[in-house]
Amino acid sequence: MEKIKIMIVDDIPQTRKDLIRLLYFEEDMKVVGEAENGQEALEKMGELQPDVVLMDINMPQMDGITATEKACQLFPQVAVVIISIQGESEYLKKAMVAGARDYLVKPLSSDEMGLTIRTVYKQQQLRRSSQYEIEPLPPLLRHDQAEAEKRAEGSTKPAIAEEKSDGKVVVVFAGKGGCGKTTIAINLAVALAQNQKKRVALVDYDLQFGDIAVMLNLSDGHNLSQLVQSTESITEADLAGYLIRHFSGIDILPAPLFPQDAEYVTTEHADNILQLLKLQYDYIIVDTASLFNDVNLQVLELAEQIMLVVTRDIPTIKNAKTSLNILETLNYRDKIRVVLNRSNQDLGVEVPDLETGLEITVSHQITSDEKAVISAINKGAPVTVSHAAAEISKDFRRLGERLVNGQRLGGAEKQKGIITRIFSL
Repeated sequence: MEKIKIMIVDDIPQTRKDLIRLLYFEEDMKVVGEAENGQEALEKMGELQPDVVLMDINMPQMDGITATEKACQLFPQVAVVIISIQGESEYLKKAMVAGARDYLVKPLSSDEMGLTIRTVYKQQQLRRSSQYEIEPLPPLLRHDQAEAEKRAEGSTKPAIAEEKSDGKVVVVFAGKGGCGKTTIAINLAVALAQNQKKRVALVDYDLQFGDIAVMLNLSDGHNLSQLVQSTESITEADLAGYLIRHFSGIDILPAPLFPQDAEYVTTEHADNILQLLKLQYDYIIVDTASLFNDVNLQVLELAEQIMLVVTRDIPTIKNAKTSLNILETLNYRDKIRVVLNRSNQDLGVEVPDLETGLEITVSHQITSDEKAVISAINKGAPVTVSHAAAEISKDFRRLGERLVNGQRLGGAEKQKGIITRIFSL
């Protein structure tokens, strides 16, 4: 069995000894080296070729954050896990921005450390594997540019683009905020990219209060409003300059930074951007605001599938029913898939009653794991990456698989239930 090679970097010798002792009984791991500061660690990484580096955050000569940033540039095959006595969110964010794959707070237990090392190692292997490697997207030629090149070569035949079906737009929508819509959009996108090996773009059309950039700790300031203000007619090249590549393998177009900038984004922009993305990606996951404005209506029109997110509390169910009525009026009934979030929370409404009241079957259920989700948000990472073994992450992977395979459940029978009785729906 090939063992995971580990390097320990800490300026306190006793701490290094303690970590080595904790790892001694892990049969699938071996410590290949030590270093007492970031500079020494960088010098040894090239020689020892570790798979995972446990990096202390506070060290002389070169601190752990600086060393992590340099290590990710010089040795991208190495996964760095920051270890520190400080558990404040500002340290977590700095570590993730520098490129760390996880963050552990001292004192460490052998179980916690072992699980973390195995998780980041597995994720790193997936990134390195050619099966999962996501190459940078080449700029697509516009039709007129391709025609000109063909004519320049003396060809009399029209340029024929490489055959590729347009990507699918999947809109994640909810009639009420706070039901986990953005978390679902992010993790569905990651599951499609990592587990289904699809090219995925994630677009935040919650123009005033979009949270994707915050939840993924994106430091790049590029966003939708900047894109639409940068040019009169958006091209593939313009769009590529504003997409942010995330380490999980998805490309992201964040919402405007300030609510007042939402006014710059028109329905024409929304349509143009999604049409361009469909040429380059297999799936475009769109997070939306919880309202029916002009931009949202345009996005819903372009969607191949609308995931309506509900939870089992009465206000959310009431707004879901209203949303369904509007979507049916727009003839979108066949596009709708109801996703029940926090499905294991007992809020007094059973799933059969929910389905009867909404008059539609729940297509997919996602369990609740508040601790894992909050931890992932604090780290600026999708829960499917930071807690890959959690049941909620498995639910997201199953959702991605069902989306790709086209699996769908039938509609619920129209009969009176508790939800119907409460709201006379």
